[in-house]
Amino acid sequence: MKALFFLLVYTLFLHATTLSLDEILQKLQHEHPMAKSTQAVEHAYDSQNKVISSRQPLGFFTEGTYAKPDFDKSGYEYSVGVEQNFMHPSVKKNTIKSAKYASDAEILSLKHDFALLENEVRLLYHINCLDQKNIEQYKKSFLAFEALYMKKEKSYKYGEISKKELLQLQIELDRLKNEYKFYENEVKISRDNLQSKILLPFFKDKELSCRDIKTVTNELPFNDAQESLQEQSLNKKIQSLQSDFDKYNAPFDSFALRASYQNEIDAARFTIGLSVPLNFTTSINEESRAAAMHKKSAAQYEKEGLKLLQASNAEALKKELTQSFESITAQNAMLERYENELMPLIESGYALGEDSAIEYLLSQRELWKLKEELTVHNKKYYETLFKLYSVLQIKE
Repeated sequence: MKALFFLLVYTLFLHATTLSLDEILQKLQHEHPMAKSTQAVEHAYDSQNKVISSRQPLGFFTEGTYAKPDFDKSGYEYSVGVEQNFMHPSVKKNTIKSAKYASDAEILSLKHDFALLENEVRLLYHINCLDQKNIEQYKKSFLAFEALYMKKEKSYKYGEISKKELLQLQIELDRLKNEYKFYENEVKISRDNLQSKILLPFFKDKELSCRDIKTVTNELPFNDAQESLQEQSLNKKIQSLQSDFDKYNAPFDSFALRASYQNEIDAARFTIGLSVPLNFTTSINEESRAAAMHKKSAAQYEKEGLKLLQASNAEALKKELTQSFESITAQNAMLERYENELMPLIESGYALGEDSAIEYLLSQRELWKLKEELTVHNKKYYETLFKLYSVLQIKE
């Protein structure tokens, strides 16, 4: 009972010290510098848009003079007043809309960059898990061969095998030790690559769960009709440029109201003034409208080109994904037959002295080569899969 309790505690502790892919992605969304930067930009644009929608401050002006209209009268004259600028309601409305759409476009572009980072993390997580699985399999093979070598070493002492056979086994054991170090380094490198993308201290001391890697399958549903973040960003850019175009339809951009009190030597006056720009006296508005129209057309063509490029890339990646799946299926079938049908016969033959040590060693190497090739095919599959996710801007 006590042993069962300790096993349960150990299992819970082990689970607590491992990280799933979802946990890593949640941490990224809240703590990664790129995520925090995007949040800061959102707050900045929110404040900036509030500034644009606010009215301009009231202006105050004053002036004074010394006047002497005739020989009998002289003295100081002064005036004080206030001035308020008002934007044309249509111009203000479209200016606010343009700024809002432009900021939305920028934020969506940043979110697109972050989505690419998330897919890189997903891929590197899978790569490291494959490397870990690879070295675990290799370790089992290595330990099994090491046990065999120790048994054969005893056989040599009793004169049951030749010096040549023992030397062949010893050289193979040394080769396996060196190869094991190589695979250990591969695990470390892929782990470091993942850390270089995560950039958060929580990751350093924890192992990956690896129980949540995606199953290799050929039946993956993709929603090609869904617009990517890049397309959504361009939509907002187009809307912003349309608002820029619309704001130049107003007969004037703004007007100013002025009220002042003038104290002169022989009179006191209250004056009210109105100032309106005469847009028809210049071609600025027409040229600005033309610029906005051409920029909008450019953004529309950019979106059209992006959609065609995404569709082309997605189609090529889907075909590549199918090829990777077929390669994995074929490799699995070959490996299963080799491991479960051929290797038992070879091991039995070697144990009975029917096959030489060289034949046995070559068969072991061929078996491991098949496993290594399967790992390569799996890595290729996941690289293609997450490239496709990035192109289509979809999540798992």
